[in-house]
Amino acid sequence: MLYRTPHLTESLDVARFIRMAGGGLYEFLFDNLVPLLSADELLAIAIASDGNPFSHRNCHVAVNDDNGSIIGIANAFPADLLSDPSDGLLPGERAEHIRPMLSLLDWGSMFLNALAVSDQCHGRGIGSHLLDWALTRARDLGLPRLSLHVWADNLPAREYYKARGFVDIGVADVAPHPRLPHRGGSVLMSRSSSCDTQGSQIARSCRLLDHLKAPCFRTDQPNQ
Repeated sequence: MLYRTPHLTESLDVARFIRMAGGGLYEFLFDNLVPLLSADELLAIAIASDGNPFSHRNCHVAVNDDNGSIIGIANAFPADLLSDPSDGLLPGERAEHIRPMLSLLDWGSMFLNALAVSDQCHGRGIGSHLLDWALTRARDLGLPRLSLHVWADNLPAREYYKARGFVDIGVADVAPHPRLPHRGGSVLMSRSSSCDTQGSQIARSCRLLDHLKAPCFRTDQPNQ
């Protein structure tokens, strides 16, 4: 198994995994937005570019040794990159529907935007390796926490992240939509980016909940 930054020529493959990780989010945002371009193709354009959160520079991939195919990806970047409403990355009307998710973020953390592994490769530790990459990236950039959003009705994913030390911070009330059929909104989860033992992580997670009253958990961001 090889882990590395994706090549530009792999942008479309990375896009497919990010779309898969979104649980319908990116189809909702990007399908039919630009004539003749799918959500995967629009994401691939962003991935092949520099200076945006989806950039290949913010991604890490697992590659099959046998055939060189990508079998897992992670996309992680500082959450504060999402605080600029002028980047034009998200379409206005569709972004408005997910406004609660864009407003409920753990500012000052590393944000794990996507983590996905090919169905055929589950159980091989690939997801854990990619998650560890995101934690290392957070530490390298001096960010004290790793955060993420997960659909409230995606119970297996929520249990997986809880087992890795994440705690629920808040719930973004995203209303169900015919093209985004999730119930219960989206849960913001966060954990320390330190590589402490499990016991220390639990203690840190308890203290993290106390930060709900602190400025780093801002839910009053301007429109994006």
